[in-house]
Amino acid sequence: MDLKLLNDQGQAASTVAASDVVFGREFNESLVHQIVVAFQANARSANSQQKTRGTVS
Repeated sequence: MDLKLLNDQGQAASTVAASDVVFGREFNESLVHQIVVAFQANARSANSQQKTRGTVS
């Protein structure tokens, strides 16, 4: 499978040979959703903390 590489203007600059095993599959929307959700969850910072006696009024 040959993939087109586009330049800044959106025109085909060159082609790259890609494996059909990796890129020749059908689009799996649920798998892409799982990957995006996992990526976004890992990007969040874990800044929660337990309240102590001094922070409770």
